[in-house]
Order: sequence, then C-alpha cells, then structure tokens
Amino acid sequence: MSDMTRRSFVQASTAAIGACAVGTPAPAQAADGGSQPGGRANGYVVMFATAPAQDDTHRRPVGHAEIIQRLQRDCAGVDFTVRDLTAGAKLDAVLNEVKELKRQQFDGVIIYGCPREYDLLRSGLLTINVAVLNDFMNIPFPLYRQNRVIGAMLDPWGFCADPRVSEKMFLDLIAKVKLIRALKRMKSEHILTVTDSPHVNVIYGDVRKNPPPDYNERILGAIDQTFGTRVTKIGTKEVVEEPYIRDLWSHESREANEIARRWIRNAVTMFGTTESEVVRSAKVYLAMKWLMERYNATAMAYHIRTLIPNPRREDYVVPCPATSEFQLHNIVAKCQSHLNILLSEMVLQYAYGRPSMLGDFSVDTYNNTSCVQHCEGPWNAWGDERRVPYKIRDHRERPVRKRNLPGVGVGWCILYPPYQPVTMWQLDVLSKEVLVHTGFTVPMYRGRVKYRDHFYDMM
Repeated sequence: MSDMTRRSFVQASTAAIGACAVGTPAPAQAADGGSQPGGRANGYVVMFATAPAQDDTHRRPVGHAEIIQRLQRDCAGVDFTVRDLTAGAKLDAVLNEVKELKRQQFDGVIIYGCPREYDLLRSGLLTINVAVLNDFMNIPFPLYRQNRVIGAMLDPWGFCADPRVSEKMFLDLIAKVKLIRALKRMKSEHILTVTDSPHVNVIYGDVRKNPPPDYNERILGAIDQTFGTRVTKIGTKEVVEEPYIRDLWSHESREANEIARRWIRNAVTMFGTTESEVVRSAKVYLAMKWLMERYNATAMAYHIRTLIPNPRREDYVVPCPATSEFQLHNIVAKCQSHLNILLSEMVLQYAYGRPSMLGDFSVDTYNNTSCVQHCEGPWNAWGDERRVPYKIRDHRERPVRKRNLPGVGVGWCILYPPYQPVTMWQLDVLSKEVLVHTGFTVPMYRGRVKYRDHFYDMM
C-alpha cells in the first residue's frame, strides 16, 4: 500500500470510482471456512524467540502455543502448520520449506518476531510479519511492498497499561489472517462482467482515459497474477437472446412480484417511481441471478440498461436495487463493470463478511465532507441481521425525465446511521496500489446536520 496524505488521496481519486464500507468492526468469529467456496486455507507459521529472555524477568509472556490456539479458534477456515524455532524447529529446514510453499499449495505465511533470514519474506505468498512489542524491532519494512508482506504487532508480555490496546493488536492480527482465507477463495472465483464496452473493465470516471490497445489483456493478466480470479465478458446480445430472460420480461412473474412487495413493504417511503418499476427491478435481479448460474459465475457486474432487444425509453432498467438483494445473500454483484471495485468488494466480503457500497466520489471542502453517492448500497451494512432504513425513488439517469411513469427506473436512498466509522478504499491491480480514505458518517436528520433534508432526496 502506498503512503498517501489526505491531499494526495483526493487528487488521485477525485475522478475515480470509490468503494465504501460502512459500519463498526465485525466480530472476530466467522462462519466455518470449510463450507465456503475455495475450501480451507493453509497458513505456514514460523515463530522466533523474542526479547526479553525468560531469565531477565519473573514475568511470563503469552506462550507460542496459546497464540496459535487463539488463531485456530478465531480464524475459522484456516489451518496452521507451525514451525516453532524455540521448540526444536531448525531455521535451515524452515528456509528450505518456505521455498516450496507455493508449490505445496500453501496460501499464506505468518512470521512471529523479527525474521532473522529475509528469505522468509520471499515466499511469494501473502506474509504477515508480526512484531513483538519491545523486542529488537529491526523489521525490514523496505522489503514489504515488493514481497507481499504486511505488518502486525502483539504484546505477549502485557507491556501496555491498557489491556484493551493489547487486545486490539490481537484482533488486528486476526483480521489480517482472514485475508489469507479470502485470497484462497479468490482463486476459485469467477466474475461475469456484462457490458457493451470494448473494455472488459469499464474505465469512464477513471484517471486513465486512453487505455493501450492491449488493455484487456493487461488487466486480465494482472487479475490472474494477483488473485487467480477468472473473468468472463458478455454484452447485450448474449443477455437479450436468452429465452428465460425474454419470457421473464414479457410475462407475469410471481417471484418478482413477491420480491418487489417485500422491497416496498420494508421501505420508509416510495416516491417518483411506481410499483411496476419496482417489479421490473426485481426481474433484473432474477435475470442477473440466472445469468450467474448460466455462466457458473460467483460474482457479477451488470453495466447494460435493458433486458430486451431494441428497447424503448420506457423499457429502461437498472440493476441498482438487485445489488442490495444480492448482498443479503453474501453475493457480490454490482451495478457497473468496474473490475477494480468488484475485486475490492469481493476481498472485503470474503474476509470479513462485510458488504460495501459502490459510489462516485466527490469532496466538499467547505463542509470537510467526502461524498460517495450511487443508487445502490447494502441494507445489511454490518453483514449481520441488522438493517438500515431506505427510501425507494426514481433513478437519476432515467431517460424519461418526468416521474411516476414507465422507464423512470428505481434507485435507493439509504439512510445510514450517523457517526459510524467508514473506510473508502479501492485497489488497482495494474498499479498494485490501494487508495484509502477514512472518516465517519455525517448526521442527516438529527444532531449537527451539514445539509438540508432536500439534499438527500435529490441525491
């Protein structure tokens, strides 16, 4: 990850697309990874002796075995092969094993303590180098970026006066180990991108406006090299020629009606659009779901605005409402074919069970506020049974400029709670960079509001 100031982030991402995760940290315990796509991940752990030595103090640290036991308990879906250099393991033998980890289908490495041999950081796998508080911390940070290494820290001696700080360190390590499981899953994922763009990755709104002729090959190669994730591209022709989708659009659908009624029933209000438009949006959801099954895809981006050939203005549809429904089922399906955004959300979803919001990013410097807006977003922002309220409204990009008519589409106005921590982030597989920006949700209808109510209804 590149070091970026707030100013440089704004400069780099003003014309870009952002991904936004909303909510408080998820619990450390996750579902059993054995039942997840991709299967269980394999982690290789090397544990060094750390200072101070046992004869320097009467205190006793949290032992290596206890650390491993907690990782096994709280990192479901990850199996650990441990080489403890304080309990008989030999460094030369460990170095030889590390050279073979990729070939032996390991998924990540954890180095506990200062790596005395830097080849331990060069396995080519995601590596977590865990520094020990008050050890000789000559950690080789310059090697991190080129070798897929990230840092963590533990306080086994209990030096921190506030035990909550020590616990926060361990929770951070657990969160990073979960990335090993997520990257394992990414290798078995298959993205279906649906767009008529000549580029497999839609790049309007991206700082790179003029891609090279081999852009598709470059980005698909980078995705394969980084994640091992497969991508299939189709367009309008492949969608509208499917008999199932043609029949779905032209006939009554009991399933679509039930989904639409549930969406309307759970909404705070509906304005600017009609029940029939909501039913059409439910049909888009069913069409997207069917296409994923048809192409054996596990994630999806849908960038066309029709389900039928030669659409009229009043046949306009958008997949925004469908994305929220997919997120209730732990499936990443987005409104536009921005592969970097899709991959960002997949990593977050698979590592922590947290859905995200795709959005167009802007900055209001006078109110010191960043704005991420789109006609979609998760109702289950915390990834559990909690829900946030939302309004149903017409779509801003509708070709029919009047309201409450066929063709106005459907979008959500989601009312996220105030003062919740937010992380906006986006990875870029070509540059190998990650843009990160953090803050808190601003109050809308109570507290010290920054905008008048009609700001939200017009977004």
